Amino acid sequence: LAADIAGKKCGEVIGGPMIKTKSNDLAQLASKAGVSLQEADARLGFLTAKAAEACRVMMANPGTRVGVSILVNRKKNGVLFVNECLVLCLRLPAVNWSYCVGFQRDISKEVSLHALLCAATSDSAYSALIDSLGAALDARRRTLLGVGGVNVVRCLHEKAMDVFSQDIWQSVCSDML
Repeated sequence: LAADIAGKKCGEVIGGPMIKTKSNDLAQLASKAGVSLQEADARLGFLTAKAAEACRVMMANPGTRVGVSILVNRKKNGVLFVNECLVLCLRLPAVNWSYCVGFQRDISKEVSLHALLCAATSDSAYSALIDSLGAALDARRRTLLGVGGVNVVRCLHEKAMDVFSQDIWQSVCSDML
C-alpha cells in the first residue's frame, strides 16, 4: 500500500537493508539458503549493490532502460520470498518532472531463495540467473518501455500527475495553516 511506503527509501521496504533490520529474517534466510549468518549478510549486500547498479543505469537513461533486480523480500506475514523488481524512470510531459515507478513480483516458484543466494556470489552467476528468466522478463521490460503498450506509459503519467497534484495541494494547505 502507498501509505506503507510513502516517504521511505527503497531499502527500508524491500531487499537486503529491510531484511537486515530483523535478525529473525536474516537467520531464516541463512537457514533456507544453507549458509552462515555472515554469508547471508554478505550475499544480501551483493544483491543490494546489484539493485543500486540497476537503478543507476535506469536513472542515467530515463524512459529508455528498465532497472531489473532480483532481491529477497518479506511479506507482511513475515514470509521471505524472491522478488523480481522492475524500476522505470519517466518524465511527466505536462510539467517536465521526473518520477520513478517500481513493479514487484514474487518469483519464488521460478527461483528459490537458495538459488538466489547461490547466484549472489559473482556478477556472472547473478547475470546468468537474470538471463534464465528469459522471454517473459524481456516482455515485461518492453511493456514498461511502451513497446506494444503505449497505454501503460500513458496510465503511469496519469497516476504520477495525480500523486504530484495531491502532494502540491497538501503542501499548499500545510503552508496556509
